[in-house]
Amino acid sequence: MLLESLVNGLVQGSIFAVFAASFTIIFGVMDIPNMAHAALFAGGAYVFYQLVNLTGLPWPVGLLGTIVVIALLGAVIEKVLLAPLYDRKESEYVFGVILVTIGLASILERLYAQIWGHSPKYISVAGLQDRSVSALSVTTNYLEILVFVFAIANFAFLYWLINSTEIGLGLRAIVQNRELAVVRGIDVNRVFLVAFALGSSMAAVAGVLNAAMYSLEPTMGFSLLIKAFIIVILGGIGRVMGAMVAGYALGIYEAFAVLYFSSYHIYASEFAVLIAFFLLKALILNEGEESLAKGVRNRFQALVQRGVGG
Repeated sequence: MLLESLVNGLVQGSIFAVFAASFTIIFGVMDIPNMAHAALFAGGAYVFYQLVNLTGLPWPVGLLGTIVVIALLGAVIEKVLLAPLYDRKESEYVFGVILVTIGLASILERLYAQIWGHSPKYISVAGLQDRSVSALSVTTNYLEILVFVFAIANFAFLYWLINSTEIGLGLRAIVQNRELAVVRGIDVNRVFLVAFALGSSMAAVAGVLNAAMYSLEPTMGFSLLIKAFIIVILGGIGRVMGAMVAGYALGIYEAFAVLYFSSYHIYASEFAVLIAFFLLKALILNEGEESLAKGVRNRFQALVQRGVGG
């Protein structure tokens, strides 16, 4: 039972991690969360469904086609809808991007419903879902293995891209210090375009993996977007490997927690962890050079003194 939960957690964590990494790439570069990210996640699933299940293409070709289509869609969104906002003052830029992406998400979800309907759809991948392997009393199908392997390969590619290419250098420079990146001559607009296209294509991959495991519908990505916020904050905004670690940790936690708690209590505990993280971070920052233990003790003593004084 425990080993089976671990396997389920790794598979679920793979989807969480890939989606959160795609979200944090855009978030880290643009300083604003892409509220249409869940719609791009669903869009990837629907494009794959169209290419593989309805058109009949082999799934590797369908996956490659999905990545290309959603990457191009992301590039168009960035160039047409978001780029005109970059020269606005900060408050207008922030609210503009949020409002535009919220509106875009609504439009895309309605478009998916019009084309493919509101009812859930199911992706059938011959040779993967109907074949399984057993080891150590745990049985898993080929699709679950592929989800995990593909996610790890995805992060290996991202690690190489970010650390060994000019594009990766630009991404890291802007995440760390945008003003300094501009001074060094990095084309910020080009990096924004690449980040949005890359993040969109990765969201599509996560959507395909999720839909192949479960089902797809127009609003399928909303709950995952909430989890992505938690993962990105815990892993660090703009930190891809942090998103990977936090994504797998959340997936494993949920796989074990579902054995003992309801989904409501699991969601509540995840937000409790997030709140605790914020409190500890604020405590550490406020205490400066003092240790965490000393900081906690000082805060506790202050509260006691206030209580006694009151």
